[in-house]
Amino acid sequence: LWSQALLEMTRKGLGMTAVVNDKQQVLGIYTDGDLRRSLDKGVDLHGARIEDLMTPGGKRIAADHLAAEAVQMMEQHKILALLVTDDDGALQGVVHMNDLLRAGVV
Repeated sequence: LWSQALLEMTRKGLGMTAVVNDKQQVLGIYTDGDLRRSLDKGVDLHGARIEDLMTPGGKRIAADHLAAEAVQMMEQHKILALLVTDDDGALQGVVHMNDLLRAGVV
């Protein structure tokens, strides 16, 4: 549901949340930008399904890649967070630019 995605996004403070299936495989990503675009288009958010509002797929990186590669991807795509997945596309976590800055990677 859209409202659950918004609550999760707010609770985590990342400006995004992953949308996954019952096997935790990533279906897409819902971001602050998706919310703004929906509002700009006048979408009735109370009746909307998250599948209709999310960005399918989303940018992601495999769990075994280096943090420097994540930074490079984020800079290339001008985004602040990447979904981290395993070989089957199951969500393992999220890497956020702020975390990388705090860790001294950037």
